[in-house]
Amino acid sequence: MAEAICDIVELRMTEAGLAGTILCPVDMQPAPGQYLLAHSGSPDDLLPVPLFRAGPADGRPEMAVAAPLPPAWQAASRLHVRGPLGSGFHLPPDARSVALAAVDASEDRLMPLVHQALAQGASVTLFTAQVPAGLPFQVEALPPAVLPEAVRWADYLALDLPAGKAADWRSILRIPPGARCPCTAEVLVRAPMPCGGRALCGVCSLRTRSGWKLICRDGPVFDLNELE
Repeated sequence: MAEAICDIVELRMTEAGLAGTILCPVDMQPAPGQYLLAHSGSPDDLLPVPLFRAGPADGRPEMAVAAPLPPAWQAASRLHVRGPLGSGFHLPPDARSVALAAVDASEDRLMPLVHQALAQGASVTLFTAQVPAGLPFQVEALPPAVLPEAVRWADYLALDLPAGKAADWRSILRIPPGARCPCTAEVLVRAPMPCGGRALCGVCSLRTRSGWKLICRDGPVFDLNELE
């Protein structure tokens, strides 16, 4: 597993909290849904922070990272980073209709998937209450209230859910208890991941149809139909 010292080159305040840009070796940058584990080295930072890419993979060392970042972080600070970690999204190469939605969060962690889908010629629909800044003009934005309709026409559906709502995916999509999602679907489950799979501490345990999984190691992206 690679490790590096990465510089924070920009920080900006968003509605979801502090976001920013770091200088990160291109070969370390995570795929959509994967993450890096970062620590500032400050004694005020008790635990490492997962960093998710929030922009396209464009071959440059400047990597946009999703909010929320620790409020104490400052531009020009250096981060101790390791990764990439975890299992990311698996966008089918033949998917032509892609639906994306984040629940109780910004769409930052889904943005790399937006660019990947557009690059392979798919039509992309983002279900959001507020169109995020910088959303490519090719992306259709629809209100979250009509998200359940997506399972009828999407080739691929990607959700971003907090761990506390992982078991609510059927009610969110209006799928009957015990029924499977009719389209190919994956979910990024958000949770604290302090050890990044190194200590198997169990803080991020998630119950699935296949038993207990660790979000940090087995996820953070899971097949939606595997969630209970």
